[in-house]
Amino acid sequence: MSIYVGTQVVPTPGSLPGLLAQGERYNKLVEKLGGKPVGGWTLSLGQGQGTLALLVSYPDLSAYQAATAKAEKDSEFQKFVVDVSPLVAGMNSAVYTPAPTSALQ
Repeated sequence: MSIYVGTQVVPTPGSLPGLLAQGERYNKLVEKLGGKPVGGWTLSLGQGQGTLALLVSYPDLSAYQAATAKAEKDSEFQKFVVDVSPLVAGMNSAVYTPAPTSALQ
C-alpha cells in the first residue's frame, strides 16, 4: 500500500512566488529520489494562509526511508535545500497511510 508524505512550507514574508518558481526543480528531485509528486497547493483561506502544501507518494514506508537517506547524500538535493532555505520560515511533514475509504490508495 502506498504512503503519502504531506509537507507544509511556511514562506518568509514575500517569498511565496520564489518558492513556487522552484516547483519543477523540486518535483524532478523527488522523482530522482524515488517519490512521485501528487500535488502542491497554497492555503488561500483559513489558518496558515499563504502556506505551501506538498503531497508526495511512495510505494511504502521503506521506500520513503530510502529516499530520505538518498536525499541526505545527494549533492543536487542538498544544493536545492541551500538555495531555498532563505525562502522558508518553517516546515513540517507527516506520513499518511490511506484509510480504507480513501480515493488515494
